[in-house]
Amino acid sequence: MDNDKEEVKIVIEKLVYGGYGMARYADKIYMVNNVYPGEFVSVIPTRTNNNLVFADLKEILQPSHQRISSKCKHFPECGGCQWLDYDYKSQLKSKTEIVKEQLERIGKLDSSVVNDIIESDLIWGYRNRMEYTFQENNNLKLGLNRANSNKVLDIYSCPISPNLFDNIRNRFKEIVNKLDIEIYDKKAKKGILKHLVIRKSFSKNQTMIIIVTNTEYLPHEEEIKQYFQQNFHPYSLIHLMNSSDSVVLRGPYKTLLGEGVLNEEFDDFKFQIPPTSFFQNNYNVTQKLLRHILEYFKSNTPKDATMLDLYSGVGLFSIYFSPLFKHIESVETSKVSVKAAIANSHINFIKNVNFILASSKPYLMKNSSKRFDFVILDPPRKGLEKKEIQLLSSMVKKGIIYISCDPSTFARDINLFTKNGFTLKSVQPFDMFPHSYHIENVGILEKN
Repeated sequence: MDNDKEEVKIVIEKLVYGGYGMARYADKIYMVNNVYPGEFVSVIPTRTNNNLVFADLKEILQPSHQRISSKCKHFPECGGCQWLDYDYKSQLKSKTEIVKEQLERIGKLDSSVVNDIIESDLIWGYRNRMEYTFQENNNLKLGLNRANSNKVLDIYSCPISPNLFDNIRNRFKEIVNKLDIEIYDKKAKKGILKHLVIRKSFSKNQTMIIIVTNTEYLPHEEEIKQYFQQNFHPYSLIHLMNSSDSVVLRGPYKTLLGEGVLNEEFDDFKFQIPPTSFFQNNYNVTQKLLRHILEYFKSNTPKDATMLDLYSGVGLFSIYFSPLFKHIESVETSKVSVKAAIANSHINFIKNVNFILASSKPYLMKNSSKRFDFVILDPPRKGLEKKEIQLLSSMVKKGIIYISCDPSTFARDINLFTKNGFTLKSVQPFDMFPHSYHIENVGILEKN
């Protein structure tokens, strides 16, 4: 028998980024899913990489006191959440520790600047966007990916999304079955229906339903429109034509019912969000994040200050912070989002923001002689390129606000900023995604 596949008994030390429980045993580090600190478990190794062993849980011999019963019928098969059966206060504690650990290990930085994570007031039904995938495998599935898999798990209830989402998804699946609409096959690159995306505005209680197809036409369009109008009265019903298999919300779209945008409001600032534009996933925590940055700017911004907002989306930060700055340059690579950002500035009567359609690196290279007091950036999960960090470091006079949803790329980039003349003043984690291992961080760096 292969020794590596033999059962091993270990005690879980802590949770690490990626959702794993970590244990040390016989000079090896074990990574296991669905376990919590302090638990005594037996595991079966699945793959070994030098002294790192990934293992599957076989049995919990002694559970943690923080282990609770899960509210979800699909957990842990579903890949959406990792910690649904872990007490919320313990999740928060683990997340703060993870940010500190990543900052020390990857960033080689002092973790005493990390504050305790700010929690989400809503831990159920908090998500304002859900992307469901269609899959035909003998029978129709509409749901989320299984844990560590591309296979779709057919789901009928999800406690982290609003109840209305469950109702819409389950009923739409019935309609698709009845109308016998062809489902898209990723391997063959053939078929029609790909995704159902539901978005919600929490401040205005508006719902947007997006039907994503691989084709330019939506079969039974009139029947589908009538069905939604009679049963759900959505604020917006959209047909999105998307030939990409890597990004769900991309491509041309048409409005079948209602408005082509959702409306959201933060502290009297109004925002219109188009179907394909990025927007933070948790309204309550986004509000807290904005106010945290606002506090910093209020006490650190000189009278005629300027700011660069990179990866600026629909203009959330540029518009919200515009009263504190003389001039803001807002840079975004999505045409749809820039158009929305300009519209949002008009709605809010903002005149001191210049919106630019450009990718961040070419923009920085072209404008390297410009100087800004502050930069605010919210890059995708992969973080920044070295060249971007170098260019930003010379363009910024006072400080950088770095918003990130990935603690490891965040720690890596912060380390490079500190080598380019900045001091990390504080890191404030936010629990944007309760019950999952994801953590939103706001790092404040000041120029030496």
